[in-house]
Order: sequence, then structure tokens, then C-alpha cells
Amino acid sequence: MTRHAVDIDTAEPLLGPEDPPPFEVLNGDSAAPYLLVCDHASDRIPESLGTLGLNEADLARHIAVDIGAGPVTRLLAERLQAPAILAGYSRLVVDNNRFPDDPTSIPEISDGTIVRGNRGLGDAEVFRRRTALFDPYHAAIADRLAAMTGRGRVPGLVSIHSFTPVFKGTERPWHVGLLWN
Repeated sequence: MTRHAVDIDTAEPLLGPEDPPPFEVLNGDSAAPYLLVCDHASDRIPESLGTLGLNEADLARHIAVDIGAGPVTRLLAERLQAPAILAGYSRLVVDNNRFPDDPTSIPEISDGTIVRGNRGLGDAEVFRRRTALFDPYHAAIADRLAAMTGRGRVPGLVSIHSFTPVFKGTERPWHVGLLWN
């Protein structure tokens, strides 16, 4: 889907003064040759969006967060003394693991659950979410990888995710998955 120009001067900020930053960096000064990232580390939603029309139980499900992925990333960063960048907000607000023009980057329905706060969003709201959360997170990753490369290293990028054992009614029997390239 092609997006049209949006007047950024009239857009209200997505994040308020009580909201944490869009991402968290661990071990930023580490000399480790790899970078850990966690695109779905949090179930947090900016105060300005309320609950996106979801209840507490839905916000605790895999539709909002990769359950356990944030703690695993923190543990690995600590044990390996590796740098890590963790997304600070739920994939329901904007999915950091999708291209911005992907229709599932801000899901209206996630694993059968209607996300009322994402229904019928206009270009301005999509732009607001992307520029507040997606762009800074990916810029931090790109900056870290560039710094590592600038020191003569070919960095390894390790993205941590978790998988729900049942997705769209289908059982997923795997305990561990490894994707590369």
C-alpha cells in the first residue's frame, strides 16, 4: 500500500512525558562481535492509545508480545556481555518485524482477536506510530551495526523471538527454531 504525504506539523506526539522511550539499549559499550535485538520485547502501549480496545488478558497474550523473549534477551546480554536493543512497545501498536507498508504492520485482527484501536487508521496515525516507535528502533540498530562495522568487524545480528504453541488454531510442536541469513 502506498502512503500519501502527511503533515507532520499537525500530528500530536504518540509518546507522552510518562511514556518510556521507544527502545532500550543494554551493554551499549560492549565490544562483543554481535548484536542482540528483540522486536517484540514488550506488551506496553502508549498512554495516548489506551488499551487499543483490548482487555488485560488479550494484552498478556502472544498477540501483544513475544512471551519470554525480552527476559531471554536481557539474560543473554548479561551472560554474554553483548549489546542488545529491545523494542519498548507492543507489536500491536506497530510491528518492528514488518515493513511499514505491510498491511500486518499495524494489525486490525491478530490471531482472531479484533484490535479495535487499529481499525481504519488514516495515514497520519500510521505515520505517527512509525516515526515514534519503528523508525527510532531501526535507526538504533543500524547505528550500532554501522559502529561495529566501522571498527572493522562483521557483526552478527541475533534476533530473539518466541512462538506460541498454538497459532490460528494450529499446534506448533517446535521447541526451538533457528533461522539464518
